[in-house]
Amino acid sequence: MKKITYILYFLLIAGSVKVTAQSVTYRITDDDPYDIKNFSLAIDPLFCDVNAQNTFSAGWGLRADYLFGKSLQFNFDFRTAYATTGYNPDNVNNRNYFYTEGGLGIVLSHKEKRRNVAIVLSSTQSGNTRTTISIAGGVPATIRRMIMFHGGVYSMTNAIKFANLSDSLTYFEEGSDKLMLKDTAIANHTSGLKENGYGGMASQAIFAGFNFKRIVQLYVDVDGWGTRSNRRYTDFYIDGIFSPVLTLKNFTTSSKEYKVSSKDKRLIGWRMGWIYRDPYNQGVSLRFEFGQRPDFMFASNTKMTGFFCMFTWGMYIPLKVGGIYNPS
Repeated sequence: MKKITYILYFLLIAGSVKVTAQSVTYRITDDDPYDIKNFSLAIDPLFCDVNAQNTFSAGWGLRADYLFGKSLQFNFDFRTAYATTGYNPDNVNNRNYFYTEGGLGIVLSHKEKRRNVAIVLSSTQSGNTRTTISIAGGVPATIRRMIMFHGGVYSMTNAIKFANLSDSLTYFEEGSDKLMLKDTAIANHTSGLKENGYGGMASQAIFAGFNFKRIVQLYVDVDGWGTRSNRRYTDFYIDGIFSPVLTLKNFTTSSKEYKVSSKDKRLIGWRMGWIYRDPYNQGVSLRFEFGQRPDFMFASNTKMTGFFCMFTWGMYIPLKVGGIYNPS
């Protein structure tokens, strides 16, 4: 309890935010969520994936999304790690983190709504205090909203810590030999395999769920402040996941190759996430995602099976590609 108190106290004194509102005169110069660049290609120099399989992976990737007309959306995601806990390129028995995904979304609802949005006039930092000044009451804007049913497939590999797997339901098989995980340290003369060893896993999965897209593109000319804006192209999604293929990599010693299998696995998972970029201009794209992937059961705590939390930071190039929808 004391540790929690200390953490909360630290967060309170580490920094503060001061927000003030100001009444000003302004003119709306552009309010069009349809004048967008509907294709973007993001180069992600950094992603971090904290997961139950091997604790941590970090690397780079590519992402693309394409909003076609008012009915369809296509997306692609690729990630590969340059740092994976437990992965050793000289060890043939484990795998590096690698992920590819492709998906298709079908628009079920496409509407627009008028509501006030925040317009920030200035934001300054002084010591641990950030002061933000915005227009009092916000500014009315046209918000474009879409609800999509989307689905797709993904394929991933990763290093997996043997200590996370069940002793009695994980087998090393070669010919007539069928050894349990807890026996392999002696049988294969690989000291500490159960305690410190890493293997490799692979998963091919399908996912389906709902995506909620929101587009705002508002520019205002504020007396005494100049041009200010609120521009957002965001996706919030929640998916169910099913993995019909979930395997462990074969384990090779100096004299034998064992087929590794585990009957203790969960083939169903879920995820939810959020993606942000500018609807028109080149800039920074962010993605945050968490959930539970289909995975081998976590031996010590089944509630942690497949848990992951991922953050991606990238720079994207937006383009206007055929199929832009504009009701006017």
